[in-house]
Amino acid sequence: MSKGLWPAISGSMAQSQKLDTIANNIANADTDGFKRDQVSFRAMMSSAITAYQKEGIPKMPYKEKDFYRLDGTDKAYAHVEGTYTDQSQGRLKITNSPLDVALEGKGFLEVLGPQGLGYTRNGNLKLNAEGALVTTEGYPVLSPGGLANEAREESAARAITIDPKGGTPTITADGKIYQNKVEIGQLAVVEFIDGRLLAKEGSSLFKNTVAANLSNEVPSTKIHQGMIESSNVNAIQEMTELLQATRLFEANEKVVKTYGELEGRAVNELGKF
Repeated sequence: MSKGLWPAISGSMAQSQKLDTIANNIANADTDGFKRDQVSFRAMMSSAITAYQKEGIPKMPYKEKDFYRLDGTDKAYAHVEGTYTDQSQGRLKITNSPLDVALEGKGFLEVLGPQGLGYTRNGNLKLNAEGALVTTEGYPVLSPGGLANEAREESAARAITIDPKGGTPTITADGKIYQNKVEIGQLAVVEFIDGRLLAKEGSSLFKNTVAANLSNEVPSTKIHQGMIESSNVNAIQEMTELLQATRLFEANEKVVKTYGELEGRAVNELGKF
C-alpha cells in the first residue's frame, strides 16, 4: 500500500468520528443540562518524527518494507487524541416550577445513579411516590455529607425527601431547602478541579473518574430556583463544523480514490513491459 494513502485514510476516519460527535451534539441541542463534546486531533508528520533519526548503512538487501515503513517511524497521519466535554455554562431559562433548579458556576448536583454516585447539571427535579426528590430519570438527589468510598446504602440514606402536602418549598442560592420557613434539607453541590476528567454516563449524568479531582473548597456555584440550564450547544456553530467536517471527509475520500486509480494504472502499465 502506498504511504500516501495513510494521511487520507486516517483523515477520513478522524472526520467520520467528528461527524458522529457533531450529530450527537445537534440531537441534544434541546436537552436540559447537556454539555457538548468536541474531538481533539493531532497530526503526525513523518518529517517531524524522523528528522532527528539517522539512517544506518543496510547490512542486507533492501526489502519493500524498507521503502514503505509502517512501523511508526515514517508515516504521516491524523490521530484522534480523544473526545472531551465542553463544560461551559449554558443559558438559564425560567420555568417557574418550584422544584426546578439551575446551577450558575462549575458545580454539579450529586445524585445516586445506577452505577453509584453521579453528577448532573440537569435541574429538572420532581418528587416520586415516596416523596423523594429525584431527577427526570428517577435518580435520588442527595444532601451533603458523603464520605469517601461510602456504600450505596449510605448514599441512599442521604436522599432528600419533601412533604408534598407541606407547602411550596423554597430553595436558596446555596442549596438549602425550606418548607414553611423550616429548613428540611440541602442540595449537595459538588465542584471539581478539572471538569475534563468527568466521564459521561448518559442522561446528562457524569461520573468522576479520579478521586483527587474532587474539590475540597466551599462551592461557589449559585442555585436559581424556578429555572433550568439549557444545553450549551450552539446549533449554528455545530452546523458550520458539520459542513466543514463533511467537506474534509469528501476530500480525503477523493484522495483515496485517486491513489487507487494511480496504482491500478501503474500495475496495468508495468504489466506491458
